Order: sequence, then structure tokens, then C-alpha cells
Amino acid sequence: MTRLSKYLLTCALAAAGGHAAAAAEKASFQLSWKAQAEHGGYYDALIKGYYSDCGVDMTIRQGAPGVDPAQLLAGGAVDFTLLPFIDTVLQLNQAGFPARAVLGTFQRTAQIFMTHANNGINSPEDMRGKPIMISAIGRTTFWPFFRDKFGWSDSQIRPFTGQLAPFIADKQAIQQDYISNGPYLVKRQTGETPKVFQFADYGYLSYGSMVATSQAMIDRKPKVVACVVQASVKGWNEYLADPKPAFEMIKKEDPQNTDDLLNYAYGTIKNLIQTAETERAGIGIMADERWKAHYEMLITKGLLKPMDYKAAMNLQFLPKKAAN
Repeated sequence: MTRLSKYLLTCALAAAGGHAAAAAEKASFQLSWKAQAEHGGYYDALIKGYYSDCGVDMTIRQGAPGVDPAQLLAGGAVDFTLLPFIDTVLQLNQAGFPARAVLGTFQRTAQIFMTHANNGINSPEDMRGKPIMISAIGRTTFWPFFRDKFGWSDSQIRPFTGQLAPFIADKQAIQQDYISNGPYLVKRQTGETPKVFQFADYGYLSYGSMVATSQAMIDRKPKVVACVVQASVKGWNEYLADPKPAFEMIKKEDPQNTDDLLNYAYGTIKNLIQTAETERAGIGIMADERWKAHYEMLITKGLLKPMDYKAAMNLQFLPKKAAN
């Protein structure tokens, strides 16, 4: 090859690369909280270039106290977001915003109730009449389920701010938390291993940490949605095989993440993400029967009016294995 032809080839490749970069679609993805191990698959996909490989210039936005991912999606401030429960997706649709869950990251929610050891509270029935700290969103999602099942009352509700100080100060305290970090942080600060009651063990069978977008995004930019879903699944598969690359980015995003906390969280979420169902169908799968059962529970509790629950779930963008 002559020097001129090499030069022309180089120019052509540079132009092609520049064109590809210019053609990348910008997209924003709102996390449910500050960067943590529970978001590792998305960070893995970002740092390895899986979003950009399929044409998306992705921006991952951390959550924070006071940030409502559902409101940001409904208001058009972000293109994709993480929503904690099936309830949230259905409620957005009931309110008139066509949210669509396109990826069910956690096959079981990581949510728990947590209380102190040796305080006589050994079952949900023991929590009757006792103050329980929950978030605002909990009032219209998991709370009515547990209230009615175990004979609790709304007078027990206390605000949950995400801070551990009120819990640590009161040995009778009960609060919602995540299995992936709450117990670890309590033990690190107090030396005590708290008791936990995982929602899924008591029949609250919502999927957790679902990726959601709008029907408008699906209609206008289906290739972007497909890219985000498939790149995220790839990121999760590789993160579960080796979390170290994502850990480094997570620590940079939020330095409060220690190696011990990241490893603890990673160990707890693996069994929430990888199940017999995902072994068969792939990470991200959601089953119609699970959605239907949860929808019917919400109708029974008076938390929803009858609607087309199937419209709130769209699995067409999952990799072929997961969509089967």
C-alpha cells in the first residue's frame, strides 16, 4: 500500500468513526439510590462500552434522598429509570403515564424489615402495635400487604429517612431496609447482627429493581431501548462473573462504598438475580403469572382500579433467551 493510499484509508476510517460517534443516541438512566453494588451490572456495561457499542451514549445518574425516579421518568427528565416494585409501574400507568417495565433485574425484591437481636420480635406477628419506619412509597406498595396479612395498623407507621441513627438508638426499632446493606451497616457500627424478615419469604413476590421507560421512548427509539436492555443484561452477566471492574467505578462514584460493603452486597444480591427461572430464560425475565398475581393482590387491597396490567410490561427487547 502506498503512503497516499494509507493516508486516504486513515482519513476514511477517522471519518467513519466520527460519523458513528455523532450518530450515537444520548440516553439518561436514573438509579434508585447512590452508586452501590446493587447497580453493578449497569456500571459494568458502561465501563466496558456495551451501551456505546450498540449506539447509545449513556449517562447514568445516581439517586439521592428526595430524588423520586418515578417522577423523573414521568416528567420526561430521564429516559430510563429503576423502579422498586411492580406496584410502582402499575400505579404510574393508573395515573395516566404509560410506563413500561422492560427488564426485571431482581427476581425477588431485596427489601426487608429489620429489627434488633434479643428484643422479643421474632416474627411479623410480633410487630403488631409497634412503630415501624417505612418510606413514603412504602405506604402504597408493600405496607397494605403486610398490614392486612399480619394484623398491623396504619398508626404504627413512622417515617424512614434512610439514616441508621434512629434505628441504632432504639432497641425496639423496626424499619424497612435492604438485605444487601442494612444488616452489614448495623453490624459494622454496633457489632450486632440484626434480625431480618425478607419480603419475599412472606409472600410479597414483586420483581425488584426493574428497568422502566416510557411507551413514547419505545415508539420513537426502539433501537435505543433494545440497546439499553441488551447491554444491561450483558453487563449483569459479566458483573456476576467478576464484579471487580464495576466495583472500582462504583467506589469512584460514591467513596462511601468500602470493599467490605461491596463484597457483602454482591454476595447477597446474586441469589436475588440468579434463580432457576433465569437459568432457563436468562437475566431480566419476568413472568406474566407473577405480574397477574401481584396485580390481583393490589386490586384486592384497593390500591389499584382494574386496568390492563399486561400493558405495563414489555419483554420484546430482552435477548432471545430471556424473551422465550
